[in-house]
Amino acid sequence: MVAWRRRDLEPARIEGPEWYRVFHPEAWDEPDAQEQSMINGSLGCPWPEELHRWHSERRWEQAKYRYRQAHPALAEQEFAELVEGERAARRREV
Repeated sequence: MVAWRRRDLEPARIEGPEWYRVFHPEAWDEPDAQEQSMINGSLGCPWPEELHRWHSERRWEQAKYRYRQAHPALAEQEFAELVEGERAARRREV
């Protein structure tokens, strides 16, 4: 098949919004109920910054999951890319 024809047959790439692609800690800085209950249970000890970052990343991943649930075409595209990446890695091993 001619290369220019093949490009026409390939579906357009779906891009998620910027917040979906890039983690910005300040955007996920506000503790949610889970983190707040852990902070409250720390008996006045300082809450480690590293734990706060882990919770920020967890909130981001949860938001990305909800976004994929609302946008199945993006989720299918990401899954296909993961499968193709794994296939390519296995072909390189052989």
